[in-house]
Parts: sequence; structure tokens; C-alpha cells
Amino acid sequence: MSSLRALALLAALSLAPSTAGAAPEEPVPGMAYVFATVDAYSVAITTIDVTGTLQGESTPRTFRFWVYSGMASATDSVEASRCDRLALLSLTRPGRYLLTLSTDVHANFPTCTLTRQ
Repeated sequence: MSSLRALALLAALSLAPSTAGAAPEEPVPGMAYVFATVDAYSVAITTIDVTGTLQGESTPRTFRFWVYSGMASATDSVEASRCDRLALLSLTRPGRYLLTLSTDVHANFPTCTLTRQ
């Protein structure tokens, strides 16, 4: 391997997010998570995974927000997808919007808010 390729590989590895293979973090109920940038957004039947940089931080993190009504069903997926448009705007315009997600202490459905910076 040439030294230029080795240097390029080293640079790519050092610039890769440290959360790339890490398990998603569980959000604290009642706490708002304000994402300055959103790098990835995934909706499953009972979860929303958001990867991005929280406001005031510099390293991307992944959080898993649970959407659960008591029985895994298609309605949970519909509830989970309500944040899709807001997350899509955050993905396409990094740094222009703040995406806030939070879960109530007594409810399992996240609240999503999009704010222009």
C-alpha cells in the first residue's frame, strides 16, 4: 500500500464518527434533545433512531426514542412517522433548523419540534 493511500485511510478513519458502531443511547424521559444537525433518521415499528449533533456539542450521537402503545402495531409506526417531515428538513438543511425530540415521563410517544435558527 502506498504511503498516500495509507494516509488517506488513516484520515478517513479518524474523521469517521465515533458512534458509527455504537448502540443507540436511551433518552431520559422529560428531557429535550435539541439536534443542531441530523445525520441519520430511522423509523421502525416501535422506535425512532436519530443520529446527529446535539446543540452545544461537536460529536454526533445516536438516540433511540421508543414509540409504544402497549402492543406493537401498525398504529405505533404511524405515530413514529409523525416526526419524518421535520427530520427530513433537518437532514437537507444542516445548521438551519433545530430538531427537538423529547418524551413525556408518562407517555411513550415522542414530541417533535422544528425551530429555525
